[in-house]
Amino acid sequence: MKLRVLLLVLLAVVASMTSSSASVTTLGGTAYAGWNMIALDGVPIDPAPTSVFSGITVDGMLIRWDGASQSQYTYDMWAPDIFGNVLLSEGYWLLCESTLPYSYQGLNDTDAMDIWISLPKAGWTMIGTPFSKQFPWESTKVTDGNVTVSMAVAAKTNNWLSAFAFWWEAETQSQYDLGLPEDWPFTDKMQPKHGYWVNSYVDKLALILESEYTIP
Repeated sequence: MKLRVLLLVLLAVVASMTSSSASVTTLGGTAYAGWNMIALDGVPIDPAPTSVFSGITVDGMLIRWDGASQSQYTYDMWAPDIFGNVLLSEGYWLLCESTLPYSYQGLNDTDAMDIWISLPKAGWTMIGTPFSKQFPWESTKVTDGNVTVSMAVAAKTNNWLSAFAFWWEAETQSQYDLGLPEDWPFTDKMQPKHGYWVNSYVDKLALILESEYTIP
């Protein structure tokens, strides 16, 4: 929970620093009937789940995974503070009875920023693409706080984490893999508004996604 609070504080600082030069815009997408593994494409002005997914039932339907405790939390309208806010760079499960659009007011100037994503504990972390563009998985850097290496070195030499991540395609209700080009994955690029499961083998890692590598 401390890591989520820290990230929320950092995003609030970013929003306050950039609001004078960045305009607020309408962001969002489509939630499909069935399970969605979803992520934000910008920093919401109001990060409450009921605001971000306005018009979609989130009570008992929106799930987040807390990497630090390796625990699952489901949104409960009677105890919203337990779930917390919806944050950039996190992935979420959302179950919908029908296909519906969602929209929220936010800042998408994160496309010009380098984003750090914490992998706090050995095990699974559900992350989200933090950009409104594609990002090549091989361009991801990984740090343990002392050294920073490429995804290939982190996975295949240092054995810090798996080079493969997994995502759920809501339109087909199917699971696919994300990986390095040489491993022949289904795709080697993170897609906007998608969440991904990442499996790390050691504690206290961070992924570094540099905006210069994004692809329109």
